[in-house]
Amino acid sequence: MAGTQYFCSMDLISGYWQIEMDPASREKTAFVTHAGLFEFNVMAFGLCNAPSCFQRLMECVLRGLNWRIALIYLDNVLPYSRIFDEHLQHLRLVFDRFREAGLKLKPKKCFFGQKNVKFLGHVISPGGVQPDPAKIEAI
Repeated sequence: MAGTQYFCSMDLISGYWQIEMDPASREKTAFVTHAGLFEFNVMAFGLCNAPSCFQRLMECVLRGLNWRIALIYLDNVLPYSRIFDEHLQHLRLVFDRFREAGLKLKPKKCFFGQKNVKFLGHVISPGGVQPDPAKIEAI
């Protein structure tokens, strides 16, 4: 990310719930209530393999872009660029991939064309990566 001037922070809306469960695996999510037996049709939070499955999906969707123009951690994506025109091209690539995969973003948690962003407890800027001051204060 050396020389990066523009950052974007993106977050998927209800990330796991955008992933359809394989029909053969749905019975493994079954639960009983007073109204009957139910199974999840989409990936539920709390399944032991959900994070690794979701990360694998994101890496497949953004294959070739990870570590080149974006960082990926579960439903958080951080596209980065050196110049603004390049940033627009990178965003288009990421948006196209999300559209092809049918993934949707949460607009309130997306920030575009930023000079610095908070990402996984750090502040990332053209000057480098620093711990988030709010996290340090909490400690």
